Amino acid sequence: MTDDAANILEFRPRARIIRTIGDQLISGPEAAVIELVKNAYDADASKVTIKFVPPLSEGHGRIEISDDGHGMALSDIRDKWMEPATASKLEVRISPARNRRMMGSKGIGRFAAAKLGQRMALNSVSEREGTRTEILIPEIDWSIFTADRYLSDVKIDYLERQTDGPTGTLIEIMDLNETWSQTKMERLHLELRRLISPIMTGDAVSAFEVFLDLSACTEETCGFNGSAIVGGVNALAGEPVRIEPVPLLSACDYELAGHFDAEGKFRGTFQIRRGGQGPVDVELSIPLEKDEAPTGDVDVRLFIFDREADALKNNLRAAGLGDLTAGQARQILDSIAGVAIYRTGFRVRPYGDAENDWLTLDRRRVQDPSLRIGHNQIAGYVTVGDEKSSNLIERSSREGFEQNGAFVRLGRLITKLLARVVEPRRQQFREKAGLSRARSTTFDEVRQLTSLKSIREALGSLQPAELEVAEKLIDRQENLLSDKLGQLEERQRLLEASSSLGAILGEVLHEGSPPARYLAETAARLKSFYPDLFGVRGERFDKAKGEFDKKLPLMVTSGEKLANLFASLRPLSGGKRGAPETFNPVNVIHAARDIFSSSEVEFEVQNPEKITEVVGYKDDLATALVNLFGNAVHWLDDARVKDPHVLTTLSPGEGVVVFGIEDNGPGISREFVESIFDVGFTLKEGGTGLGLNIAREALARSGATLAYDLEHETGARFEIRFPSLVTGGKS
Repeated sequence: MTDDAANILEFRPRARIIRTIGDQLISGPEAAVIELVKNAYDADASKVTIKFVPPLSEGHGRIEISDDGHGMALSDIRDKWMEPATASKLEVRISPARNRRMMGSKGIGRFAAAKLGQRMALNSVSEREGTRTEILIPEIDWSIFTADRYLSDVKIDYLERQTDGPTGTLIEIMDLNETWSQTKMERLHLELRRLISPIMTGDAVSAFEVFLDLSACTEETCGFNGSAIVGGVNALAGEPVRIEPVPLLSACDYELAGHFDAEGKFRGTFQIRRGGQGPVDVELSIPLEKDEAPTGDVDVRLFIFDREADALKNNLRAAGLGDLTAGQARQILDSIAGVAIYRTGFRVRPYGDAENDWLTLDRRRVQDPSLRIGHNQIAGYVTVGDEKSSNLIERSSREGFEQNGAFVRLGRLITKLLARVVEPRRQQFREKAGLSRARSTTFDEVRQLTSLKSIREALGSLQPAELEVAEKLIDRQENLLSDKLGQLEERQRLLEASSSLGAILGEVLHEGSPPARYLAETAARLKSFYPDLFGVRGERFDKAKGEFDKKLPLMVTSGEKLANLFASLRPLSGGKRGAPETFNPVNVIHAARDIFSSSEVEFEVQNPEKITEVVGYKDDLATALVNLFGNAVHWLDDARVKDPHVLTTLSPGEGVVVFGIEDNGPGISREFVESIFDVGFTLKEGGTGLGLNIAREALARSGATLAYDLEHETGARFEIRFPSLVTGGKS
């Protein structure tokens, strides 16, 4: 072919693509109405009214959506409104009159009308081209947008005339595609209330009101009373009712408010209202992860609730909801629970819906329900910037954000805030107030109780004969309790060994997999060359010999790596124990350090006194060091510390060797120090709260102690005091 034009292909979309946009990309009728409301906002309207005209059954009825915005000139309708997926709002992100940031950008919102009804009419008055002009499209019949026609073949009639009427747009949607029941109308009313931010500014520039007119909806015409749904004096008078945002339930037990800057640094306040405490300043820095993208500035305000009946009823009474039963109070909290996301004053659906747990709070709570906050215990909002500044991109369906790095980042910012600020402070308060059981009891404390000291003291008033019988009975019970406690302690020791091994499983796989894989693959390769070593000398013999000469040393190296790895893990295996023994603690330190050799942390040991002997059990010291080193590696990595460093020092004490384990990480806030050894207390997202408790209990079995150094100023420092003389340690 010589004709260049003949070598060109063009897309020819069928007319039904318009129906597809409306039907497939817009999830439901409520979402379609909200899209048209957002269009009114983008048109600089100060108000938009949604009116339902019965009968509201399928194939009948009418929905009218009117606004007082700048309207559309003929050029707007021809070049923008009639052009699917137009980029006009992408190119111009600020509205002309009120300087609003545009809500729309996909170029599909106008086709929400096709989702709602079979026909529509459009009337728009604009003064944007110098004279005030009215454009009327009497009817668009969506049924003509079928597979039989091309989009370019569909022609729409319109009328144009000058007018002195007010600017704005009226869209009439007729012959509804679905029946609007009472349930569906209540859902729309709630969606509209949730759409508007409860903290949206009311200044003249940004003020925007949404009205819902259900005055024509009665039991006779629709099967339900529209005025009862929207409520208010205006509803009774047959007038449109302004939609009020769902109020913030600020009468809560705990409140967090603050701001993340673009670097992930949070500054704000946390208040324990249930304890009558004032706001406390909090700061937190959350570095960017590899799979994340910056989210720009983010405002956060969260209200957290305890779900005990008395606390919940008191909060709702303080919110003006009157006296409720425990069941009613929990039902109300369930209905408002959720963390909403707002952008330019409007909620991004579906975040904030009671059933949308986008932060996966319930999944987090399964691991530790007494520490973690569930989805039905929190209400609040997060405010983000536009797409350009936040990198948060709304899906074409308007059902949430794309699952990109920025959305991952946003979720991590909030969950880290809960894990590092809210949840540990809440747990501390609840334990001190007696609302939760303290979890810091040690085996030594229980052993003291088994002595039954108070019962022995109470026997003083007995006669000698009775006293002898009672003491024998108490001795027998004391021995029985002590024996059972010893069995439980041994069982916990084995469980702790398993827990410690589980905590370092990632390091084991990282260090052990490459040499193990190399040994397996190389052995198979050498096996194939083995017969040629004993054949006739020649090319095959030389190749086989070369492979063996090259591979065997590497196999030896890989085998040594595995042997060293297993040797470092052996003290954590939880095997049977004999009597306490004298051992070199430096070897244990090096073995524990080697487990984390794949990290970027530099480990240093200082032993100026050349200490080589302590008395106890190697596995107790190894268990403690592995947990302490593992914690240090985690927090150094989490804080993105430059030149991360862990220093272990040894110095003599009175009958003990003092081990200092310190790092140059973020350290531990003084307010949390008294809780860090409690079972279940953790500042890690996804942590179990077992590590430090395991370390302390393991050391106690060798007569050693573990404490946090409050005087240390940079990073975290723990101190172990391990016996250096035989003290009759437990077996």
